Amino acid sequence: MDAADPRLSEYDRAAPDLARAAAALHEAVARLLALRPEIKVHSITMRQKSRGSLAGKLALPDRSYPELWDVTDLVGLRVITYFEDGVDRVAEVLEGALPLALEDSVDKRGRGDPGAFGYRSLHYVCRLADLPGAPPGLAANARGEVQVRTVLEHAWAEIEHDLGYKARDVVPAPVRRRLSRLAGLLELADQEFLAIRTSLEDYAAALPARIAAEGESVAVDRVSLGPLLACEEVLEVDREVAVRLGLDLGDEPFFPEYLARMLLAAGVDTVGAARRGVAARRDAIAAMVLPYFSFTSRAWHLAPERMGRVYRGYSLFFLAHAELLASSALRIDKVARLARLYRELDYPDDERAAQRVASALVDAFSAAASPPSAPPSG
Repeated sequence: MDAADPRLSEYDRAAPDLARAAAALHEAVARLLALRPEIKVHSITMRQKSRGSLAGKLALPDRSYPELWDVTDLVGLRVITYFEDGVDRVAEVLEGALPLALEDSVDKRGRGDPGAFGYRSLHYVCRLADLPGAPPGLAANARGEVQVRTVLEHAWAEIEHDLGYKARDVVPAPVRRRLSRLAGLLELADQEFLAIRTSLEDYAAALPARIAAEGESVAVDRVSLGPLLACEEVLEVDREVAVRLGLDLGDEPFFPEYLARMLLAAGVDTVGAARRGVAARRDAIAAMVLPYFSFTSRAWHLAPERMGRVYRGYSLFFLAHAELLASSALRIDKVARLARLYRELDYPDDERAAQRVASALVDAFSAAASPPSAPPSG
């Protein structure tokens, strides 16, 4: 390509305005999607085609670009979603708010084509000069591209680009067969991730009724923990924990994944067991609150006055400790059981640290439970 190509010269003049238009496009899309937090977006990235890349594209023998602005991807934006249905939801937002040139836009996802191979993405072409914030000197027919695809579709596109092939018929036959299988696997993976998400949503929606009807058998997990924290037995003891600390009970749950793992490690593996446990060990839980935070204030600077509010579910945190401590009368056994808990959750590579924390907590709880010594006689 001759360096004096008028299309490249025009690009050189327009490059600063294109950069500003790219920023305006990025800002517009990011603002639109921020208003729809239910649409989970992995990333939004922007790029401007380099002069060298443009020169190579203009020189392609199978393409014709009489004018610079016949190139629709001088500016490009990629919106990467987690799930397949996110692509359509993002598309609905873009179609409702951006100045799109639908006559130049294309859906490259191969819908309805069982023989579709490889690259999958939704491509919109946007009229850049009509964007809010576009530079006034930008050519009226300047356009940019917005690509919308899933994380897995993006992974395919990046690897495809690195392998250096574009057309199916130029790939060696053995490799083409392997790529076809892989493309099918990635498409299946996208569908399965969406199905898993839907299944989790259905599971969560049904949990309150299941807990009311069959709470004894509902397993403790990350999802069932939410309805468990709303049970009256748990709420009552959470409120008592807050009263002991002189704080309000907040709405934020206590680190749900950590709490679920702690309950399971302590043998509290169903919602019914947790509800019965907090009711039966209410006094023991209440007695543990101040000794525990006295220890954490010294050891980790975790003092109640630094918390602001008490996390919901703290009663279950103490229930796990109470269950383990009640399993033996010997302090050496109590230390061993708590050490296993802390080694599993907090110190997987430091058994001595887990042992030290467990020993200190057993001492703190034991001292609080022991009656004060009688004054010496005489």
